[in-house]
Amino acid sequence: MKRRTLIIATAAAGAVVVLGGAALIVLTLSADAAARADYDKAATELASSTSAVNTAQRTLSIAQQHAATTAQGARNVAAVDPALLDDAATATTLQATIQPVLDAAQLVEVEGAIGYPAPLRGVLVPTASAPSDRDALKSAAADLRSAAKKLATQTTALTAQTTAITTAETEADAATAALAASAYRHGVAAVPPARASADSVAAYTAAVAALEAPAVDANLAALVLAYRDSWNAAVASDAAARSTTGAAEATYIKGILIVNKTYGLPSTFGNGLTAETSNAFAAMQAAAAAAGHNIYISSGFRSFSAQTNVYNKYKANEGQAGADTHSARPGHSEHQSGLAFDLNSITQAFGSTPEGIWTAQNAHLYGFIIRYPQGKEGITGYIWEPWHLRYVGVDVATTLYTSGQTLEEYLGVDSVYN
Repeated sequence: MKRRTLIIATAAAGAVVVLGGAALIVLTLSADAAARADYDKAATELASSTSAVNTAQRTLSIAQQHAATTAQGARNVAAVDPALLDDAATATTLQATIQPVLDAAQLVEVEGAIGYPAPLRGVLVPTASAPSDRDALKSAAADLRSAAKKLATQTTALTAQTTAITTAETEADAATAALAASAYRHGVAAVPPARASADSVAAYTAAVAALEAPAVDANLAALVLAYRDSWNAAVASDAAARSTTGAAEATYIKGILIVNKTYGLPSTFGNGLTAETSNAFAAMQAAAAAAGHNIYISSGFRSFSAQTNVYNKYKANEGQAGADTHSARPGHSEHQSGLAFDLNSITQAFGSTPEGIWTAQNAHLYGFIIRYPQGKEGITGYIWEPWHLRYVGVDVATTLYTSGQTLEEYLGVDSVYN
């Protein structure tokens, strides 16, 4: 028999070609190999999707940590005393940008501290061996592609969240920059307290200068807080100096010595009640006696050092805030002026006694005023003290009695510690 050689260019895999009664099975491309190739391709797609989602998770985690720092810094800066800004609205604007950062980054606050979620766990690529059966390979490839698609959707969501964080942070950063500029403008114009130490003034000046043209990557929150802290240090330095030496000089407005929380006295000021004050009280005391009332000075002149002891005692028992409602800090007590004194019992109940009522109705006739009247605590800075009298002269005392004004209102000044 003659031997035949047949070359068949193409045939379906596994097809049987019959030529002249001779059957040839032609396998041009194995179906099993095609299924395996498709499976391998699906596995590669899943690996790529896994890598992408893990990268997106890491990027988001870093963004959340950064957002926590941004939000905390913004919160600290927004709380800066508006008096240290030339535009207090910048603090309000900054405050409004904080919550969007927290929301975008899904941050939480615990007792004032801002925390961020734990990093997401990475996704692992399945390590199962490829099936050997053709149909199983096809089914497994479909499963791999389904998993890859889900990971791609997750990656998109993670990336979107990271973008939202970046957008929110950008707005917070811009608001922080506006507040920093506002702080700089105020800082340049402000004059440090007169008695502040040279070192504290130098630190304040440097902190203001740092806000003028900060570098692009500068930590603006830290610069603003350094500015705030340096101002507070200068104020504290001034207060420390005044606590030992008092004000540089006494202040007179409209010819009247003003002593309150804003205006102080030098530590060496005064050496007793003035003659005018003593004489006026003697006349008032006699008139009260004639009316059947017994008034007397229970606490008169008080030196700077004596006031220091009095104030520190109250401060130790009540804290500074409590002491400041009824006791003057050293150098700010009217008792040191020689123009003021306390009558009888130093309690508000004195105001309801016959002596207290007579005094309130007649003190102005002798040049005295109830220095800290009821209902004027927010103006004088002190609680109602019906026992505390201040000599200002008959004309001024009568004007204040008739108008119901305090000395602060009459002179147009405030009473607030710096």
